[in-house]
Amino acid sequence: MHADTTSRTELEIGAKLGAIIQNATARERLVANPAEVLAEVGINSDAAIFADTADLVHLIIPAEIDAARVAAGDERYFEELGKAALGNCFYEDVPE
Repeated sequence: MHADTTSRTELEIGAKLGAIIQNATARERLVANPAEVLAEVGINSDAAIFADTADLVHLIIPAEIDAARVAAGDERYFEELGKAALGNCFYEDVPE
């Protein structure tokens, strides 16, 4: 059985990142200097930050895949992978 759990710390970090992403100036700073900004919110990482634009969306491919679930054709797992890869990406229909 596969269960996802989120700790209070992860929720707090997520809230901080959400606030950064929603603020244009803070978002630009995150993209320009990710290690510094991530350290400020409690993440020590040398992660690369890729910001989506109207013309470019980044697809995230998980580092590890559960081979047994893939081999079993686990549709729920495929859905989880798809959601993880796309994150919150969406496009609004723009009237022509």
